[in-house]
Formats: sequence, C-alpha cells, structure tokens
Amino acid sequence: MATRWWGGLLLLAGLLIAVPVLAATAADRADCAGNVDKPDIGIAACSRIIDDPGETAGARIEAFANRGRDHFNTRDFDRAIADYGEAIKLDPNNASAYVRRGMAWTEKGEFDSAIADLTQAVTIDPNGADGFAQRGQAQFRKRLITKKGGWEPTIADYSEAIRLDPAAVSLYGLRGVAYSNNRQYELAVADCREVIKREPRNWSGYNCRGVAYEGMKNYDRAIADYNRAIDLNPKNGAVYWNRGNVYRNLGEFNRALQDYGLAIAINPKDFNAFNSRGKAQAAIGGFDRAIDDFTQAIKFYPDYVEAYVNRGLSNRTLGRRDDAIADFRKARSLDATDEVSREQLRRLGG
Repeated sequence: MATRWWGGLLLLAGLLIAVPVLAATAADRADCAGNVDKPDIGIAACSRIIDDPGETAGARIEAFANRGRDHFNTRDFDRAIADYGEAIKLDPNNASAYVRRGMAWTEKGEFDSAIADLTQAVTIDPNGADGFAQRGQAQFRKRLITKKGGWEPTIADYSEAIRLDPAAVSLYGLRGVAYSNNRQYELAVADCREVIKREPRNWSGYNCRGVAYEGMKNYDRAIADYNRAIDLNPKNGAVYWNRGNVYRNLGEFNRALQDYGLAIAINPKDFNAFNSRGKAQAAIGGFDRAIDDFTQAIKFYPDYVEAYVNRGLSNRTLGRRDDAIADFRKARSLDATDEVSREQLRRLGG
C-alpha cells in the first residue's frame, strides 16, 4: 500500500511539473503598460509577461520597468529597485531605468546610490532633462537632510535640466528653492515669478517665493505666499511646514504647532515636520513632547543629524546626561563636522 501511495504522489508531482506557464495575453500587455491607477492589476499583468518564456527580451525589459513603476507608486521601493535592476541587467544602456531606480533610492534616503544611478543615466543620455532634474532632487534632499555638501551641484543640475527642457515649469520652482537655500534670494524670486507668470494657479510658484521671502526675513510676504499656495493646494504638507517655520521664527509657537500638526496629518512620516514641531515644543518648555517628536523624526529617517542634536539638547535640559551624550555621539558619528554636538560633548565630558 505504501509503495502504491508514493507512486501516486510521484505521478501527481510529475503532472504538476508538466503544467505549462500560461502565455501572456494582449490584455496583459495593455494592463502592464498602462494600468497606472490600478497597480495591483498592472503588477500581476507584468509578472505574467516576465514569467512567459516565449516573450522577447524587449518585452521583458519593458515589463520589469513597468512593474518597477507600479511598485514605486505603491511606495514599495525595494521591489521597485529590484525590478529596475533586472531591466538594467537585460539592457545596461537603459537610461530611463537608471533614472527610475535613482528616484527609488532617493525615496529610501539612499542618496549616494541615487546620485550614482542618475549620474549613469545622464552619462548614457546627456540630452535627457529628467536625469539631471532627478539628480538635482537627490542632491537637494541629501544637502537638506544630511547637511553634507553645498547647494551648487543641485542648482547646476536644475539649470542643465531647464536648458534641455525650458518648458518644464516645475524646474524653475525647484531651482528657486535651491537658490533660496543658497541665500541667492534675488535669483530665487526670479525663478518663482517665472512659475507664477506661466501658471498663475500653480501652488509651487507661491511656495517657492514664500521660501525666498522667508530667507529675506520678509515674513509678512512669506506668509501671504504660503497662504496663497495653501488656497490652491490645501493637501500639500510641505507648505504647512514652511509656514510653520515662519511662525516659529516669529515666536508664534501655537500657530507653528498647528501648522506642523497639519503637515504631519497629511504625511504621517514627514520627519522634517516632526523635527520642527519638536523645536517648537522645546521653545515653550515642552521637552518631553519635543523628545517624542525628535524620536519620531529619527524613526522615519535614522541618519537625521539635526534630530539627534535637538533630542540631545532636550535630554541635556532635562538632566538626562547619558541620553544626551548618546545622542550627540550618534550625531558626530553621522557627521564629524557637526559643531553643536562636538561642543556639547566637550561640555558634558562625553
């Protein structure tokens, strides 16, 4: 009996192995290429194309890229990176796949990997504006978050993208904010005005100009521009964060806290908003709440030097010496040039 049972099992296994993979259909190709609004359907369709041994290499490259797009759009960046990597293996000169993988690295906070991929993209296709624009964005976020490097590489990349595609209005707003961060406010205002001139109902132009006025300490005009940006797009958390920063600079901490809360409600993983809200909490003596916010910022971006420094300062104020030393040491390990953590460690004997 046992022998006959095992034989039946082996026969069944043989039948399972012999079942052919279903060929991808025309509907699969259509869903894989264009079902952006229904990523689950697109991912399944692309997978059937990828698994079909009868498909051409070109069709499989496109399917990997499209499945990577759908994973990106659902914020599954690891799977997006893997799919773009497969597309690149099959076509090492696929500049678009390098751009998209670079964008996924940027979203993960892996800025050096992003810049490497995007550099490869612009090397393959030096006339592609998107590669320069996305490399500018990766460098922008690296400088903003890690405080490493200058703003000049970001501005240079946005400028090259604008030269290649002068009709891309959004690029002027991005370069304008970079100019503001580099304290080149007149150039910033000119770029922001270009956005407003071309698209008067584009919220990003007003946000861009608000950042410039904020840098110039023209806070009334900054708030007016942020208000206009919010009127045009009330679901963009970055504008609330920016306006909150103005209110914090003015000492209007309750208004600042309200704006940071709105930014976090829109994007619950906005580490910048958590960090800024923590600073506002600390300014009114709410150090425990500040520490909670800095901890959330670190949770969502573990290499956030400023958040470690800010949490260390709050811990020091509360007399938590060991916790403060640990935070300042972590900040120094991430950025050996950070002067605040160096000075605090000297004072604390850590």
